[in-house]
Amino acid sequence: MLAVTHLPQVASCGENHWRVRKHSEGEQTVSEISILDEIQRIEEVARMLGGEVITDTTRQHAAELLQLALKIVYFKINQLQK
Repeated sequence: MLAVTHLPQVASCGENHWRVRKHSEGEQTVSEISILDEIQRIEEVARMLGGEVITDTTRQHAAELLQLALKIVYFKINQLQK
């Protein structure tokens, strides 16, 4: 399943995290898609939480949100396998 979201709570639940950026170059609009590693994922969720200014607090919150999402997903998988 592919989910496109601006919500960090939803984005943190994904197995993979892709960043989509769009910008204009003159009269042309360019879209870029890149897969994020673990550090980039924390940075992106922190940006989604706090905007352009990322602090240590937003990074910590992002890391906690990603860890919590991971626990929830594994809990649900284990419940389905019973």
